[in-house]
Amino acid sequence: MHAVRPEATVTQLLKLVSAIALATEQEPDGPAEADQLLALAIDGVRAR
Repeated sequence: MHAVRPEATVTQLLKLVSAIALATEQEPDGPAEADQLLALAIDGVRAR
């Protein structure tokens, strides 16, 4: 059993998290929005 989809690479996951951080760093509610986006992303990459 995999924790994430087997086709997802470590590099891709790091890029995804970095993109979320970059997209929310200047927002007034950035940390909360980053948490929400990360939760959505984790749901999307979780193995089924």
